[in-house]
Amino acid sequence: MDKDDYMETPQEEFLDSSASGALEPEDESEFSTEEELTDTSTVDPEVKYAAGGDTESAILENGNTPVVNEANIIPTSTKKEASIKDILNASTRVKNFIDLHKRLPNFVTVAGEQVLISDFLYISVKGLLGISTGQNGNIAYESYGLPVNSSGTSNLRGTMLKKNYLDLAKRIGNFMDANGVAPNFGRSTRGNIKFESAVYLFARIMDFQNKNKQLPNYAYMAPLNQVRTTPLADTVPVTPGNNTNPGNNTNPGNNNTNPGNNTPGENIKPPVEDSPLKVTIGQILDAANRVKAFVGKNKVLPNYVTIGNKQINMSQFLYLLSAGLVQINSGSNGDIAFGDFKAPTASSGNQLSSSLNRNSYMDLAGKIKEFMETNLQAPNFGNTANGRIKFESMVYMFSKIMSFHSNQGRLPTFVTLADTNAVATTYNQNQTAAGGDKPDNSAYAIYLANSKNAQVTNSAIVNLANSLTSGLSSTWAQAEAIFNWVRDRVSYSFYYNTRYGALGTLNSRTGNCVDQSHLVVALTRAAEIPTRYAHGDCTFNSGSRYGHVWAEILINGKWVRADPSSSRNSLGVINNWNTGTAFIKGYYASLPF
Repeated sequence: MDKDDYMETPQEEFLDSSASGALEPEDESEFSTEEELTDTSTVDPEVKYAAGGDTESAILENGNTPVVNEANIIPTSTKKEASIKDILNASTRVKNFIDLHKRLPNFVTVAGEQVLISDFLYISVKGLLGISTGQNGNIAYESYGLPVNSSGTSNLRGTMLKKNYLDLAKRIGNFMDANGVAPNFGRSTRGNIKFESAVYLFARIMDFQNKNKQLPNYAYMAPLNQVRTTPLADTVPVTPGNNTNPGNNTNPGNNNTNPGNNTPGENIKPPVEDSPLKVTIGQILDAANRVKAFVGKNKVLPNYVTIGNKQINMSQFLYLLSAGLVQINSGSNGDIAFGDFKAPTASSGNQLSSSLNRNSYMDLAGKIKEFMETNLQAPNFGNTANGRIKFESMVYMFSKIMSFHSNQGRLPTFVTLADTNAVATTYNQNQTAAGGDKPDNSAYAIYLANSKNAQVTNSAIVNLANSLTSGLSSTWAQAEAIFNWVRDRVSYSFYYNTRYGALGTLNSRTGNCVDQSHLVVALTRAAEIPTRYAHGDCTFNSGSRYGHVWAEILINGKWVRADPSSSRNSLGVINNWNTGTAFIKGYYASLPF
């Protein structure tokens, strides 16, 4: 194996250590508490922003900025200011609005001012940069034009690390300072981030800061796909005294405006801002009493519960329960905004016993809340030290906790779990958003077994597998999370055959293709996903041909290649050797070397 094929700098991934027994990261300052579990691939940090409908001009790394047609710029008027607190609160409302409506609001109120969404992008990135450097002064801003031709990639994936989203924020702010207009899209090797998605990205980041008093160490890009592209420049109200219509060119010397445009100087009031659904803590407590009583009697969840005059489905109710608990625990009694959430796709869990103390169930509530805000879907299960709690049991458990608070005026010190086993599973355990989940694993027992070099039952392996797959709803998502972690956190070393095994590779964080495959096999098997070894002669990109080992994971009835030896590879995709010319020597449940 050619060492040059592998000696690439892996991009860092962050592990949630809140799960029981999870490994601690080497650098605590690089630890994220943001539970964004949709995708764990990484994004190229070389992100550039471009403006103009037909131009390909972009902000360069040397700080040069493109010339933007002046017709796209709204001349500035009186400067305004917004405090960091005002920006954070506005960010939460923008995020909640987008979560509910899947589009941008026309404006958001910041410190009593009706601020266009392009202005909001500016103050959110400037506020973010201020927070990152410890500067808490007010942010001065003016009026900024909306982009004229927002566009972007329809299926963004991966994570944007803190250093990269801060760099992106800096370049957006510089671009808007120089040009007075928001960019159409952000360019990256993974695709273009349209204007609407950029607004949502920074609203989510600032909302996280607002709730957790710290910036996240990464943010997933996949949720950005949900924001609809909407007409922008043609909705901009004209600033009083502005002689140029946004997005349109006037002929030199022609004082007539183009037909259909607003008259220069006309002051148009922005439309009314939409509001998400809201309920009170008292309404949630009352509903929890009724759901608890229903489940206690019928051993199944109701289809919905009425709160006020609204019929709330069980996915929405789980969000309200978890968000309500987090709020009660923090001493807040404000209303809770919420939107639509998809139902779980494959609810599953363990037979439970014993109990969860207050710290444990509050930790679970916080993770469920963050997961649902990120993915707009209820999880199939929640991970605890006692085992996995299926969706239905979580609804019942949190209803019991809230019912206790309703009657006793305080949260319980613990909640028993045994009675949650009786709640019927009402979601197809073999259905996923990707079209199929785990098969009957009895036919693949040999590919789930513990072995000398794949220590499936070792506590460190089990805890890491549980932490990486917590809240993920499909076999693919779970396998991808494990694969990405090994690829990005275990460096490649050149030697032959097994040296460390899975556990030794986990501890040393280095290994050749054989030992890296051992770790993938052990972790996926610990997550109850059948996995085998593949061995073949492969031609690498250097032109050299070597013996090589990789893992193959059974997903939806098909074996999917998983080769973590190069950062260029992803689950199911091999880029560092030629799959068409490889000679397969064999497949194994346990490697003989």
